[in-house]
Amino acid sequence: MKKVLCIGSLTTDVIVKHASTVPTAGTLRSVDSITTHVGGCASNAAIDLAKLGVPVVFSGKTGKDSFGNFVRETLNENGVDTRGLVTDQNVSTTVSIVCVYESGERSFLYQPGSSSAFKSEDVDKALIDECDIIFYAGAMLMQSLDGEPIAELMKYAKSKGKYTIMDTAWDFEDIWLPKVEAVIPYLDLFMPSIEEAQKITCEKDINKVADKLFTLGAKNVIVKAGKDGALVCPCDSKRRMMPTYSKFKPVDTTGAGDSFCAGFIAGLAQDWDYYKSAAFANAVGTHCIMCVGASTGIKPIADILKFMDENKI
Repeated sequence: MKKVLCIGSLTTDVIVKHASTVPTAGTLRSVDSITTHVGGCASNAAIDLAKLGVPVVFSGKTGKDSFGNFVRETLNENGVDTRGLVTDQNVSTTVSIVCVYESGERSFLYQPGSSSAFKSEDVDKALIDECDIIFYAGAMLMQSLDGEPIAELMKYAKSKGKYTIMDTAWDFEDIWLPKVEAVIPYLDLFMPSIEEAQKITCEKDINKVADKLFTLGAKNVIVKAGKDGALVCPCDSKRRMMPTYSKFKPVDTTGAGDSFCAGFIAGLAQDWDYYKSAAFANAVGTHCIMCVGASTGIKPIADILKFMDENKI
């Protein structure tokens, strides 16, 4: 099985359930639960891959604080190789307060911290050399790595024959395309969410979104569409909308897109084609939304395949 390097964002997620409203100043109300989890696009995907059974290395940055210790310990406990995780005593570990609505949807309060301070020189190129698939996740939030720095790293990865992939996060600075335009031509696969891809391309229709991403230089494109599944666009095959398991009501959608990415990469790591990988990714994403936390519900590959056999779409 191929080895994966996940580069990018990490957070400590403090998940508040349910929190569809905020108390007015000076008042208090109770909630069902407050739990702490590792989050962030790259760290979520790394944990998911490890739980699926894919060999994975993580490259990111924490602060020298209790949240950073929690992130490192959790990654290690889940079988993620943390040789690429660096600690910076001059920043605090990135934290998200995740407000989960009764519907399972969520909103975030985000403190950029260590992920924004992660630089290209923090990435050990020896880790790129030893891995087969290089996944950059959390683009738009990596203020010191987005743009030309990550483009140079992905160019290096391509020169070494690696398969390069990128996912995005919501750009709270509302800059969008300029943050990713330089790296897109060095991607074998770009798989943003529909909402983020619409912002990047200034298109609304999902097929026009994909067209624009190809024009920008992506070799292959997947557009994640939440409960509607994902539009899979291989460069040399027919586009196909891959439906997901809509009969399962979400408990918490935190990390759903990251788990889809992990599921798809797990397919690539086993040399599956894009359609089989996407079908598997939808099943992994469904396991994610059935539990609170970005990675809590993820199971080994064999269990996911059994679920697919028992729940035909």
